[in-house]
Formats: sequence, structure tokens, C-alpha cells
Amino acid sequence: SGTITIHNNYSQRIRVSNLALTMSVQKGNGEAYRATNDQELLETFARNMELTIKRKVAGIFNDTIFKGTFWDLLYEKNNPNKQGYNLPLLDKFNIGKGDTISLQYTVKMKESAGNELQGVKATVSFLINAHENPDVIPPDDGGDDNGGGDNGSPNDYSDHWAHDCIRTLLKHNVLKPYDDGTIRPDNYITRAEMAELVCRALGIEENNKLFSGYLDPLPKRERGFIIAGTEAGIFVGYPGKIFLPNRNISRQEMVVALVKAFNLNVDGEVELNFTDKDQIGDWALEYVKIAVYHQVVVGYPDNTFRPEANMTRAETFTIICKLLGLHSEHS
Repeated sequence: SGTITIHNNYSQRIRVSNLALTMSVQKGNGEAYRATNDQELLETFARNMELTIKRKVAGIFNDTIFKGTFWDLLYEKNNPNKQGYNLPLLDKFNIGKGDTISLQYTVKMKESAGNELQGVKATVSFLINAHENPDVIPPDDGGDDNGGGDNGSPNDYSDHWAHDCIRTLLKHNVLKPYDDGTIRPDNYITRAEMAELVCRALGIEENNKLFSGYLDPLPKRERGFIIAGTEAGIFVGYPGKIFLPNRNISRQEMVVALVKAFNLNVDGEVELNFTDKDQIGDWALEYVKIAVYHQVVVGYPDNTFRPEANMTRAETFTIICKLLGLHSEHS
């Protein structure tokens, strides 16, 4: 096992969407090894080497973004069948200009590997195929950058996978563009933006009373929605009477808010089968069970829930669109 450190030296933020590796194999007797072009041996070796890659989030390597074999990641130039591994939408991530991220990898050979791999070793190079992604334009009234995907342009969603839901939510005045007319669907959604979206979805009017109940400043655009959503029992702050409006909302925080907002419930016990269910906060566990039962959210292909992972604006839009029963307008 080990750690891969990636530093972004580009002049703009980059978006990591593909992981890959190249490899060569050597065969020997433990003392001397010689390179071989035996493609059958290379394939056998690659298929028998298991690899797990985790991304560091909040100081902990708990976000598994790949679990498979070397073969799944293999890259060969001009070979359309070996172009590495394209990360699922929810696993893609950004590296800000001048920022550094860390990936932890664990490698082991399958117990079922045959004798033909005795005396075989490989030289492996990891590749991060990233495309440039412009800097995010922060929400009005400042605060921290929300670390999202694209800063967009007017009608920056026409070719986006979530364009149907975006158009529908705009039509019903659930979604309001930024002042420059953009939607920025691949940006991570902040707690403040989530408060506005949920309140608009439910028709909860803004409440811009003098005292918000929070000690930290709230952005002008979302302030009234944050106060209204809090008084409606949908949102809660953090210890010390702070809301942290510009923090990206986590999956479990979002689930709690949506279950409360749409008054979802379930009769009887729901069993969670996620391998990381112990990482779900006690305060969120019952809400996650309800959300999973109603298919508000689902797990990842590796059977994890990733409670601390962030959600993009587009992902959130599709959930809200579904909960409002608006999918039928564009299905």
C-alpha cells in the first residue's frame, strides 16, 4: 500500500475523471529479472492483482473511488478498449489551482492466482487523466468557494445530463439562476443553497427578521431561506449557534433535511446493507434508512453510502424534481 500525492500546477482548477495505469512485466528467478513482451502473461498478472484506491476527505482516507484489478485500469495508447477507468459521476473530483490531494492505494494478489505468476513482477505507473475545469465563481456575498465543478455560462446546462430536471425546476420557480444567469450544475451544493432550494420547493417564504439565530454571517441571497428553513425544523446549525452557510452539504446532512422537509416516514425497521453504515452519524441513521426505503438516495456500486461525501447541484436537482413528482413532465 502507499499514497499518491497529486499537485495541480495548472493555472486553473482541474477535474479528475479518469484513473489509469501502465505496466510492464519482468520474469526471473528471484535474483535476475528480464523484461518480457508476453501479453498473455501481462494480462494474467493484471487480472490477478487487486487494487483499491481511496480519496482523502476531511483528513481521512474513507472515500473509495476504485476497487477492482490492474486490468480494469490498464491504459494503452490508441487502444480504445484500454483507456483506464472512467470515474462515475459521483466519484469525480476537482483539484483547485495550486492545491494538493492524496489518494491511498492498496494492492494484493488474488489467492487464486496460479503458479504461472511465480517469479513475475511488474513495474507500474499510475496515471491521472484530468481535464481542465475553470475556477468556480463563488456565490453572492462571498464566503468560501464551494469547490464545485464548473463556473458555467448563460444556459450552461443545455447539454448537461440533468437538463430536463433543471428546466422543469426553473419553470416552477423552484430553482433560481445565479445573477449572471448560470446554473453551474456540477458545483457542489452548499448548505445555504440547499436551504434556498428546499424552501422554494415547498413554497416556504423567506423570513428576513433582524436576528437570524446564528452567530455567523449568512449570505444575503439565502439568509431569509436559512432562517425560514430553520424555524420550520428542516435545518439545524452546528454547536456554537453557527450555520456555516458556504460549507458543502454532506450526503447525510442532505438526507436529514429532505426527509424532514417532505415528511417521509416508514413503518417497521429498515436494514441498511452498506459496508460503511457504521460511519453514518447516529443523528442521521434513521433518516438515512427512511431515505433509502423511499429511494431518495441509493448507495454506490461498491456497496458504500459515503455519508460525508458532497453532492453536486445537479444531483440535488434531480432528487428534488423526483420528490416533487415533476419527473412526469419530461419523462
